[in-house]
Amino acid sequence: MKRFFLLLTVSLSAVAGFAQKYDDLKTILMLNQLEKAKTELDKNMTNAKFIAKPEAFILKTAIYAGLAQSEARKNSPDAEQLIAAADEAFGKFKSMDAGMALLSDPTYQNGPINLYSYYYSSGYHDYNTNKWVPGYTKLKKAVEYSDLLLSRKLLTVAMDTNVLILAAITAEKANAADDAAIFYGRLADAKIAGDG
Repeated sequence: MKRFFLLLTVSLSAVAGFAQKYDDLKTILMLNQLEKAKTELDKNMTNAKFIAKPEAFILKTAIYAGLAQSEARKNSPDAEQLIAAADEAFGKFKSMDAGMALLSDPTYQNGPINLYSYYYSSGYHDYNTNKWVPGYTKLKKAVEYSDLLLSRKLLTVAMDTNVLILAAITAEKANAADDAAIFYGRLADAKIAGDG
């Protein structure tokens, strides 16, 4: 019986320790100390118990996407790698927690907001420079994040028409006619009128 209680005490201490690590990382993130947060997060991501919870992946999403949008790294090849890692982490987060309950926390909301912002602005840049295929790939991602943000009421518009229009045009120019039709169809269903 004593062994059982000892094992239970040790187990509870370990769980509390990992909860503290999440809270510590969240505090560093809230203080916008993103480089420090990334260093600490990367150390913890090698621990199987730490990554067993979806909070590890929403933390990674928020930290990496925040770094990619920081002035020091914005528009750099490093930013693209950080965004790819943040996007992958967000996918893992969604697979572990389909209800995405942690997105009710304002600190974690910045992750998908920064991903949306990156994909939209980078896709728009590709649109302006006639890089249709990479532009479409990014704007398609921006539409996915826009839809998520709208469903969570993190965007305060009824429909993100700008990203849909840009995604439709770049899809059309990238010879992805079926996808272009889907985006144009969504605009038509919402009775959005305009050239084309």
